[in-house]
Amino acid sequence: MKKIMIIILIAAVLIAPLFVEVNILTLEHYQAGRTILFFNISPGDEFTMRWTHSVELTPWEEIFRIDDEYNMILDRTRFQNFGAGVPDAVGTETYIEDGYLTYGGIDQIVPILPYGISDFAKHTFIFKDMEYKLYEMVPDGDRINIYTERINGYGLIARYVCCR
Repeated sequence: MKKIMIIILIAAVLIAPLFVEVNILTLEHYQAGRTILFFNISPGDEFTMRWTHSVELTPWEEIFRIDDEYNMILDRTRFQNFGAGVPDAVGTETYIEDGYLTYGGIDQIVPILPYGISDFAKHTFIFKDMEYKLYEMVPDGDRINIYTERINGYGLIARYVCCR
């Protein structure tokens, strides 16, 4: 009887984590319907999308943060030159830092973030000091969707197996 109880206890300890839910940030290749990247996230985490502006040919960055409800929030945008499609003011702060003009305090909730990925624009995703060249991960012109979701351990394992 004691042996059975120990086996049940060990099984419970091994199985229980599969039912625990975690919040993740997912990058999905829209045309293929598959996850290309995913990350565990916490409130306060930030990620950046960087690309080369098609007219000005200078870097453009949008910086997002994760809020307490695990929403993606457009926090600020950075660029080097004014030109086509650049608004004259956005958000509550404007400042220059490291050669970039930054509009901060935008605080816009973004439920899903679609990007058309381009070899020319060199779309790059940055999270926790790691850069991921999206233009090398999906065909030129394809779309990726970025979103947050809450999944359990089974989903996390499936995502890991399918994403690799």
